[in-house]
Amino acid sequence: MAVQYPAAYSMQQQERTKTAAQTTTSVTKNKNRVCVIGASGAIGQALSLLLKRDTRVTALSLYDIKKAVGIALDMSDIDTNSLIGGHEELEMLPKALYCADVVVIVAGQPRKKGMTDDELLKKNADVIIQTMPHIAETCPKALIAIVTSPVDSLVPLAAEVLKTKNAYDPNRLFGVTTHNAVRARTYISDVLQVDASSVKVPVIGGNSKCTILPILTHTKPILKIEDEDDALPIIKKVRDAEETVAKTKGAPPTLVMAHSVAKFTHSLILGLAGLGDPVECAYVESTVTDCAFFATPLKLGKNGIEKNLGIPSPLAKFEAEMLQELMPELKESIKKGLEYAKKVDKGENKREKSEKSEKSEKK
Repeated sequence: MAVQYPAAYSMQQQERTKTAAQTTTSVTKNKNRVCVIGASGAIGQALSLLLKRDTRVTALSLYDIKKAVGIALDMSDIDTNSLIGGHEELEMLPKALYCADVVVIVAGQPRKKGMTDDELLKKNADVIIQTMPHIAETCPKALIAIVTSPVDSLVPLAAEVLKTKNAYDPNRLFGVTTHNAVRARTYISDVLQVDASSVKVPVIGGNSKCTILPILTHTKPILKIEDEDDALPIIKKVRDAEETVAKTKGAPPTLVMAHSVAKFTHSLILGLAGLGDPVECAYVESTVTDCAFFATPLKLGKNGIEKNLGIPSPLAKFEAEMLQELMPELKESIKKGLEYAKKVDKGENKREKSEKSEKSEKK
């Protein structure tokens, strides 16, 4: 869709809202170009605003089925130096992704009351199935951050789709779980009466209610944990946070998500630039446990994951037990993502055979 400008907009304003695909070579070299897929949603708009304010983001490309051009036009008036462009409709997705260093996927349906992970997977799998081939073709070296739920299943699905395009790099595909760490830091800071930004706490496992596991015995500053009774209230609060907000707000949490994803994106950009030795927890392909995908602290670098820092050690007895309890649930979620990928692959193979058959009949 071509950008339509209001008559009152000056040539300078129009120039600022030109597609981010037309950015200079220096922008590409700086590895600070971010594409947000799902930019017109509640999380997407808030996230895009935060990224527009991030001084390390040099170009911001907003994509969605609709409204992305208008949102980009609105944000073009913000007095920061990053270039911004808006793109709508699926045929414009390659243009939105052009030269992207980081692709953040927040598109899809939010979880509605009573919706299971299986139902959410069926709703949102198409987001991954449609976008991954375009990423593979247009920006195969980009770091991909998946926020769309259910992350525990969609990241394995994304990996399989990328494999079919010979574009999968396990160091460049992430399921974002930063919001779990952000919440844990906030709750711990309330207990310790310290600045939340000074708190560090590893959150491992997955991203569903039953698979999130904050490791409170490795919190800095130290949180006094004598037994599970001291830890369970905070762990439960982190796990229940999404439902708690949804019940009170009448809608899923979006602002904490946008804040958390912006923090994670900033860390990815720092890593690409070789600055600051950023460490973030994220859900990635892993050999740390016998789960094929698992969230642990990661040291980020110029190629994505520089080092998987693994599960903090030693774990308290109750933490080790909770880790074992979440494994079957997480394995099942991964299995569902992989099985969905197989169904998609079979469907594509059938379609290709059908098309070849039709061509041969015409001949």
